Amino acid sequence: MKRLSIIAALVIYTLGAAAQGDFISVKELAGKINSKDVIIIDARKEAEYKKVHIRNAINFPVEELSTKTPIEGILKSDADVCKVMGAHGVDFNKEIVLYCNKGSNAGRMYWIMKMMGASNVKLLDGNLDAWKAGRKPVTRMPKMPKKTTVTAKLDRSTYLTMADVKAKKGNAVLVDARADNYFNGTDPKSKGHIEGAISINSDLMRDDKGLIKTDEELKKLFASKGVTKDKEVILYCQTSTRAGLLYTIMTTKLGYTNVKVYDGAYNEWVTANKVVS
Repeated sequence: MKRLSIIAALVIYTLGAAAQGDFISVKELAGKINSKDVIIIDARKEAEYKKVHIRNAINFPVEELSTKTPIEGILKSDADVCKVMGAHGVDFNKEIVLYCNKGSNAGRMYWIMKMMGASNVKLLDGNLDAWKAGRKPVTRMPKMPKKTTVTAKLDRSTYLTMADVKAKKGNAVLVDARADNYFNGTDPKSKGHIEGAISINSDLMRDDKGLIKTDEELKKLFASKGVTKDKEVILYCQTSTRAGLLYTIMTTKLGYTNVKVYDGAYNEWVTANKVVS
């Protein structure tokens, strides 16, 4: 009887771990915080990092991987991405744990790192707020990275250009992950959304504690929007930052196998086409 109980417990543990996807809990990260085989990356802006951050975390603002002009948010060249990652001590042979404030910056960096060939990347569930709520160690002292050489094993299968999106429109589900006022065009920074896009605000991914909602809750949400696993899904937002969080959730927690990210996103689309809905 005791043996059966142990086996049952192991099965439950295994299922729980599988359902977790590429998200790591505060408790799990706390147990690895001093490991030399783990790199913790704070993907927020430097000013936020300097105020407070997880102990042993390296600051690596996700914006450094993208252009600022002529269009903000488009991913830099492969060579430049590798160079920037190397300057921040990224090592694809180690486990990489990313966090930010709400998961968007970390989500974009996750998508980029996976595309560049990193195999073991996680997002901290709940981000910095959950870490502090768990009374885990924080500091203001910066951790200086040791420079590395990053060699990409590039897989662009999840990366779409504007031309790709135009070619696929009508045959794929286009999902806008921005806040409602951006999607509706009521924010000064937005005139609306790409014609035909469905709104799934990335804020809906989190519960009132900032943790990722249960798989069942998320499945119901996506299904209610007609975003099902049998369809090709194209994600975008203003700079495809929020889109990265949806990408991580859909591909590692919910079992979607045909999810792409339109990197140029709204900023490129509205600049080039002058037409949104």
